[in-house]
Amino acid sequence: MLPEHKILLDFINNRFKVSDLAGLTQENWATLIFEASRHRLAPLLYSKIKLAEAESKIPADVVQKLRKKYLANVYRNTVLFHQLTELVACLNNQGIPVILLKGAHLAEFVYKDIALRPMSDIDILVKEEHLSETVEVAFEAGYCLMSDNFHGKEKTNKNYNYGIAPDVKHFETLSHPETKCVLEIHCSIASEVSPFGISPSELWQDAQPASLNKNSVFLLSPEDLITHLCLHASYDDLFGYGLGSLYDIATTIQHYGTVIDWKKLWRRSVQWRTNRCLCVSLYFVKKWFQTNFPEEMLEKFRIDKMVHITEERIFKASVTESLDHHFIPKRIRIKIREKIKQMKGVPSSSTDFMACRNRKSKPFHFLFNSYFFGFCQALKEIFNIVRTALHREQFFSPLKRGDNDVLLRKWLTKSYE
Repeated sequence: MLPEHKILLDFINNRFKVSDLAGLTQENWATLIFEASRHRLAPLLYSKIKLAEAESKIPADVVQKLRKKYLANVYRNTVLFHQLTELVACLNNQGIPVILLKGAHLAEFVYKDIALRPMSDIDILVKEEHLSETVEVAFEAGYCLMSDNFHGKEKTNKNYNYGIAPDVKHFETLSHPETKCVLEIHCSIASEVSPFGISPSELWQDAQPASLNKNSVFLLSPEDLITHLCLHASYDDLFGYGLGSLYDIATTIQHYGTVIDWKKLWRRSVQWRTNRCLCVSLYFVKKWFQTNFPEEMLEKFRIDKMVHITEERIFKASVTESLDHHFIPKRIRIKIREKIKQMKGVPSSSTDFMACRNRKSKPFHFLFNSYFFGFCQALKEIFNIVRTALHREQFFSPLKRGDNDVLLRKWLTKSYE
């Protein structure tokens, strides 16, 4: 932990002292701003500085930079919530119930100030039987597939497969071309092939009704929200957002207080095999934010090597983004699909095309070798794709050497029975 992390935590935990700022250099202040942004706490830090009336004790340029980050977050979240409100209104008109996830739930209903909690996108959860209708509503509202926006294409929904791949948690990412808002439509908070047995029906059974600008929405129960936040912070992001994701959990526990059924939360985490994600997250929440919860929640938790690795990852500024465990097979599948398509196209290529490409005479018996060569070439390229992937350092060396990210994810999937 850097000295700047301690100052950041002191402000966040409302225990700021003027003496903590003595002797800080311009480099220290630059590091503090960088770390506050990396941990997704810059807007909150600015708010805490204002509340502590500490602006006069901090260099003016530092306050100005934090203020810009705060105002940028206000603007961004205002746009996101405007888009979310319009989308929810459309879904209400179609009779489609929707659960607000993560940022939208936290900013509006837990932080109760959308300026304090940064959001990168809009996450909603709908029932699987409503997925296709929800996507169509999103298309009608102006959203397009992000890949289509990137390539400058216009999406048409004819003959489109409205499904979610088993190795991802949400429908293909959508974005609004005008506002640049990103939308992720979930049917669960974990993918089908994940090691966690999370039941969407149980999420809906315990979901609580709420109102977003006079529109009907649902929120995850406090227990399921904590589970989701712990799962997302630990397994999904490997604590890539550091203290920010932990502060979300601390604020949620503080907000819901005695309403939280801790026994139910533990039973469900055992049932879903998420209790190690829960325990390690709660351990750090208690350590750095002094959050109160029943001691028995950590009864089976033991500090070991992986806990120390996790703590290093949270505070290490140079940590690189973890390699998504679905990325490698997905990229290989795409490339192999392209080559198979190429192989299928070889027999259907016209003799004119093959003659021109290979500079041979047109009669087919002279072109047989060209067709055969094209087929073999595509087959060889498939072989090379697989061979290269298996030996490509940036992809597979972490798996070969027992990379900490891989070990951490494996460790998090083990449940405390």
